[in-house]
Amino acid sequence: MKISLKIKLLYYWHKIFKSNVIKDSSIKISKKGKGVKSVVFLLPNEKKQAQLAAHFIKHDDKKNKYHFNFILDENSLPYYNESIIPNAHIIKKDDINWIGLIISKSIIKKINDLGFDAIVDLNQSHNQNLSFILKDLNIPIKVGFQAEFSNFLYSIIIESKSIGFVEDSYKTIERILGLE
Repeated sequence: MKISLKIKLLYYWHKIFKSNVIKDSSIKISKKGKGVKSVVFLLPNEKKQAQLAAHFIKHDDKKNKYHFNFILDENSLPYYNESIIPNAHIIKKDDINWIGLIISKSIIKKINDLGFDAIVDLNQSHNQNLSFILKDLNIPIKVGFQAEFSNFLYSIIIESKSIGFVEDSYKTIERILGLE
């Protein structure tokens, strides 16, 4: 898959200027293997991927067992159910610069202050500049799909299956994080 020049520039900018800003720490998913309690999902911008991801994302469990939030681009709002908006961090055009770097420190601070256990990037495209927000977040478990820059962005990498359904990859993420 061809990677755009904009994404390559964003990668190298992060690699050069931000590589040592945030230290990733180790975390156990759970002492008793029961999984994470709070997860933020980075939702895809592209219509086809968004439709698949919309079936995967969950609402907060009725027993308050899990807490879910979502990060998405304002242009992708029509692809998702309105019920996620109260728990959504919506990235607007003014929040990013021309290369795709998040320039709104308040959004980063707000997400970091919520203290999520994990972030799951549901983008499977190689040209998602929003995925680079992960480098600014102090979230110990970062899960995403295999891509050009996945070793740079994620602590857990899910290999996309060329044969089979995307839903199988989503189920793998649920098992790893203990969300089943």
